[in-house]
Amino acid sequence: MGMLMIAIGIGFFGGIMMFFIAEEMSLKDSDFSDIKDAFTKELSLDESLSKYGTIKYMGMYVIAVFIIGLLISTQILIPNGFGLGYSMAYVFLPSVIGSLIILLVKWRFQPLLKLISSFMFGAGYIGASAFAVAATHLFLT
Repeated sequence: MGMLMIAIGIGFFGGIMMFFIAEEMSLKDSDFSDIKDAFTKELSLDESLSKYGTIKYMGMYVIAVFIIGLLISTQILIPNGFGLGYSMAYVFLPSVIGSLIILLVKWRFQPLLKLISSFMFGAGYIGASAFAVAATHLFLT
């Protein structure tokens, strides 16, 4: 069980660190009038991608979490004989804890943005790490 907790900790800290880096990079060139445009104007996909870059940085976050998931699965979960039930603990616990922490950070000042960030973190982490764990179990066990 100790190795599972280490895997969960690595997944959580790696995921949250990559998310905050990607989120800060996506918001560094935008201001709130740009974000308001996303809700008040009809923008094409090209305009949205060039103006905000959020999808690009979210993709980078998902790829980073996928790589972390592959490493955790091949180096910790499979060698220690953890089945898919324990692997799903690695997938879901960091996403829930990370989403709650993101909601708590600056909740009074930016509630809508933090709610969106929380869902993006949770969905991106679950999707990428579940795919990484499933792929490694499919091909290596």
